[in-house]
Amino acid sequence: MCSLVSLILAGTGVGTKYMETVVQDDAQFLHRPPAAVQASARRLAGLGADRIRLTAGWSAIAPEPTATQVPPAPFDASDSRTYPRTAFTALDTAVKAASAADLKVMIDLAFWAPRWAVGQAAPDPRRERYFVDAAAFGDFATAVARRYSGAYPDPAAPGQKLPAVRMFTTWNEPNHPSFLKPQWIRDGNGGFRPESPHIYRAMHNAAYDAIKRVSRQDRVLVGGTASSGSTVPGKGGVPPLQFLRALACVDDMLKPLKVPECANYSPLRADGYAHHPYSRTVAPDVSDSVVDDVPIADADRLGELLEQLNLLGRITTRLPIYETEYGYESRQDDPFQPFDRDQQAAFIGWSTYLAWKDPSTTMMAQFLMRDIDPAESGRKRNTRQYYRDWQTGLFDAKGEAKPAVQAFKLPFWAQTQGSGAGRTVLLFGEVRPGRASRTVRVERQDPGSGAWAPILTYGPSCGDPSRPEFLTDRGGFFLRGAPFVGATSYRLAWIHDDGSLEYGVPIAVAADGNERPPIAVKRPGQRK
Repeated sequence: MCSLVSLILAGTGVGTKYMETVVQDDAQFLHRPPAAVQASARRLAGLGADRIRLTAGWSAIAPEPTATQVPPAPFDASDSRTYPRTAFTALDTAVKAASAADLKVMIDLAFWAPRWAVGQAAPDPRRERYFVDAAAFGDFATAVARRYSGAYPDPAAPGQKLPAVRMFTTWNEPNHPSFLKPQWIRDGNGGFRPESPHIYRAMHNAAYDAIKRVSRQDRVLVGGTASSGSTVPGKGGVPPLQFLRALACVDDMLKPLKVPECANYSPLRADGYAHHPYSRTVAPDVSDSVVDDVPIADADRLGELLEQLNLLGRITTRLPIYETEYGYESRQDDPFQPFDRDQQAAFIGWSTYLAWKDPSTTMMAQFLMRDIDPAESGRKRNTRQYYRDWQTGLFDAKGEAKPAVQAFKLPFWAQTQGSGAGRTVLLFGEVRPGRASRTVRVERQDPGSGAWAPILTYGPSCGDPSRPEFLTDRGGFFLRGAPFVGATSYRLAWIHDDGSLEYGVPIAVAADGNERPPIAVKRPGQRK
């Protein structure tokens, strides 16, 4: 049996791999008092997160965001010292809290733009996003990168410097009409073609150059794309792969795109590709029938296209994928959602496994530490609009832990592998806190008594299975196998240095080998 398990594990094609975890929750980190922000950072670090993603909201930070003209001197858009006195206070507080908790930071230079930096006014003056001025965006990127270069004086602590931030993303979901417009323009032949990729390319190039001028150490990610778009050109957002092809100025056949915006194209420069692989209404492993969409189950589509574009010289290097936003809402917290809290927790381990086994993916995300209180929507209670904000948190809106908390700390997944008499159970897990080799074991539940007992598992090289305890790799991950014994549940146990045990959430494997939890059917045309 060991040789069979090892053969199946070897077939997964996954070796030792380190993968960061990033969490975003602007409500908790940018809109709370400093003491609460610091407490949230410490709590998140204790759960094993590596990094916090923070939004540098351009229109929220910039002076006179509703004015049609750039504010007069002494305002200098590239110098944060000339911005309103308190404009950066919330971001400063969050960056310092993260640093104090030993968390790294990713800053998203993002939505929305001030009115004086767009070519056309939006219906809602708080959400300017039409024809964003690339040069103005580059100036804003300079101001932010300089402020968090590690050399900028902390305004709140004389004699000290603000911590350095070394990772930036350039805009949020530029293929989504909520964040950038126009998404499409007329093609002259009665149809539509994508326009947002060309607007965004100029924005990214300006921000990339600006940030790299501040420090070559800084990593700048391109993309930040939503997982899906519209199947009807001219409506909704541009599907992510179609967006990426147009961004690289190639057509569906990867031939140079013959549109005016690509006349002076130069290879795209970045240090990684950011993506939001949401699959909110289906289980994590469900592929999207729209071939230009990229939920987490189809990450290979994105990785393959990035590789092709690099080989064709359209991107200067092969870009790793950074999943910078992802999560599932729970039905107890939003009754219109298809999955309950236990499924939300199980999906954390499942999606972590899918990201880890994808060779191009180097970062996994959790969107929201804490649910947004539906009452904040201001809408009629118990309507869909009442729950329009996100309930993807590890904690509910009252701050009480969901099962997702433990699933995030100890992601775990179990599924059958192989078929017939040769079936085995594949076991994947991670210990996030500490990011080091940890002692763990897997336990199986007796279907009759309900009692849990440790089991012997095998790695790709078999080894000595005389004890159920084994070590994860240096990143805290493991991939093991065990004989298939029928319907039961499995769980991960982390053995602390003092011998105490901490458990992850149980994962059920059915007798017929179909370990899938109940899933919702994706409605045609349904998007994020």
